[in-house]
Amino acid sequence: MSAPKMEVKCGVDSCNYWKNNVCNASALEVNPMSGKNDPHTSDDTCCTTFKPGK
Repeated sequence: MSAPKMEVKCGVDSCNYWKNNVCNASALEVNPMSGKNDPHTSDDTCCTTFKPGK
């Protein structure tokens, strides 16, 4: 079974996958920030798919 496809809004225009406020990566990975093993807010997480832009 394949994963659902959805539009992911992104405001990080310095990422290689950013295009017009949307993430164009084929997959997205979000993990806890370093030292935050039990995140409770979005500030406790980070997009590890990020790749510096061109």
